[in-house]
Amino acid sequence: MFKPWMDLLLKNQLFRNISRDELNEMLQSMGAYIVTFKKNETITMENEKLEGVGIILSGIVSVGKDTSSGDRLMMARLGQGDIFGEVAVYTGALWTATVQADQEASVLFLPAEKLLNPDNKFCEGTYRFTLNMLYIIARKARELNEKLELVALKGIRKKISLYLIKQYQKNNKMEFMVPLKRGEMAEYLQVSRPSLSRELTRLKDEGLLDFEGRSFKLIDLDGLSRELKN
Repeated sequence: MFKPWMDLLLKNQLFRNISRDELNEMLQSMGAYIVTFKKNETITMENEKLEGVGIILSGIVSVGKDTSSGDRLMMARLGQGDIFGEVAVYTGALWTATVQADQEASVLFLPAEKLLNPDNKFCEGTYRFTLNMLYIIARKARELNEKLELVALKGIRKKISLYLIKQYQKNNKMEFMVPLKRGEMAEYLQVSRPSLSRELTRLKDEGLLDFEGRSFKLIDLDGLSRELKN
């Protein structure tokens, strides 16, 4: 069952420094299983019973939080190799977010009970696995802080500027592809799509940036930074 995906899993940060044989034995011991979801099918529902950590083998999924007004705030969009549920499995028995398949997606689940009570016969592999998990959780906490920082900003221009500056820092170059389509970016920034498009066009006309589709080029990084201070 796992053989077609082993090369992909061995490249995953969660299984770094774990051999193919160790990984195969760990997956068997954990009772890991694979589920395929159709487009728009719900994978997890916020506040329902936690199943474990999910690793996306194929497809695209979105992670969202439901607000008191009934809207859904998109927190992240994940693709092949990305992980979800890793924080929730160590903090409670319920899913902390709703995950939905944006296209057909196959997901490998690592059951929560085995993660919390690992098999001691894989001591070395389990130790490395635990270190890898801690690293991933720490990185996810940092990303959540970035999201909260962005959402807390008042003004569309500030949100756009911070988002693009963060993308520049991640890519380490002035020209890059953003991971979100325009509608998804609007949802992520919590602004309307027309307002987002209008402000992007203004920033382009003012010579701060250039863009086409998901391709962006920052022309005046200092100018974008000043937008955050205005």
